[in-house]
Amino acid sequence: MQVESWKEPLLKLPLDELKKAQCFVTDLIQTLATLHTKTEGSIVIFPPEDPLKIEERRRDKRFDMEIEGVCSLVKKQESEVSKESPVIIRDISKRGLRFVTSQSLMPSDVLVVTFQLPATIVAGAIYKNPQKKVYVEIRRIREFPTPEGIKYDVGAQSIESERVIELLKEEENRAQVNKRLALKGDTRILIASIKETQAKRLEEFLLKQGYVVHTVRQKQQAIALLRKNKFDIVVSDIDTAKINEFELLKDIKMEFPNVGVIVEIDTMVDWKNILSWEVDNYLTKNFNDEEFNIILESVQKKLLYKSMFGVDFKKSRLEGLNILVLSKKEVIKKILGSASKERGLKLFFVDDTTSARTVLKGYKIDFIIVDSEITGPEGCQLLVNIKKDFPHIETLVISQNLQARCDFLVSGADNFIVEPIESQEILAVLC
Repeated sequence: MQVESWKEPLLKLPLDELKKAQCFVTDLIQTLATLHTKTEGSIVIFPPEDPLKIEERRRDKRFDMEIEGVCSLVKKQESEVSKESPVIIRDISKRGLRFVTSQSLMPSDVLVVTFQLPATIVAGAIYKNPQKKVYVEIRRIREFPTPEGIKYDVGAQSIESERVIELLKEEENRAQVNKRLALKGDTRILIASIKETQAKRLEEFLLKQGYVVHTVRQKQQAIALLRKNKFDIVVSDIDTAKINEFELLKDIKMEFPNVGVIVEIDTMVDWKNILSWEVDNYLTKNFNDEEFNIILESVQKKLLYKSMFGVDFKKSRLEGLNILVLSKKEVIKKILGSASKERGLKLFFVDDTTSARTVLKGYKIDFIIVDSEITGPEGCQLLVNIKKDFPHIETLVISQNLQARCDFLVSGADNFIVEPIESQEILAVLC
């Protein structure tokens, strides 16, 4: 029987070298299989029409593993995990782990997983050290019943130890920012408004809160004070801001780019007109004290992160965002669908709050878009629950009613857009 040419060199190898070659080939096959696996599309309609059972999801041989290990929580979300919880690892790759555990976890939890590789894998040159300790972030969780009780099939992405240190540092930064927010006297606010009665009301309110406040009527006075003294935030109204083609906003952003700007608007057209001047946030006409407090604090947080840590309050969103969209509107699908191709967005579209909660429990979500037409009265309560269970997820509410903005902000919404929707508004929030 003739031997293929590629087999001849192998026949001459000693047994120990053959074992190394076997491990190398096994790993090579797994890598190539992963590369050639068709990736899931960027848009997911949830729930899927034909859900696959976990055991049928893949039939790759590398999922036949039964490696015992333990995991412990590094970065806490809402999970309550003991110091060490047992896991059964079913898959190992450079990108992460897939394991099964009886411990309830949450997407975005960061774990350290420790396990011992079997001798058959360690025999090759690729895995020389049998003892492994890896850091992973949970991306996907599937719950399934067993005779022993509920178990969880977990997909986790590998992260570097340096990134874990960054995550822990972020938690410390948040604590420091919250402490600074409580020190109202450290924040200097300049009110620039031609509306004397409105300016006086704002000044009295802010002084009672403990802020350092100055009021001016003209743009020249505002710029002169900004040059003479350090101010953190400028509050104006649309009538004052649009004098001489938005001269006030233009000069502030050109000469004082680190100063936060809040403008009271009459309509959403006003907001769209001042977007190009990088205004940080807006107040609705006849706003109340509660709305003002929420907007003021959000701008303060952004400025504190930039001044204390050199970064914006919003995380970098270049690519890879997982976005949950609670809406049926085709215009939203079109806008986000186009953006997903350019920025690597993963979109989960759902039709009701029940499906939204299912996705939140099963996938790592970075951003949520809520259409108030879908949620109705449930919308505010949904936001309250999201902020309680997933405090680091940023939320955007889309509504037909500008006057509902305050209610949604109080419930925990980070951003608010009034219909009709334009791509520049959504992308400005995401980016």
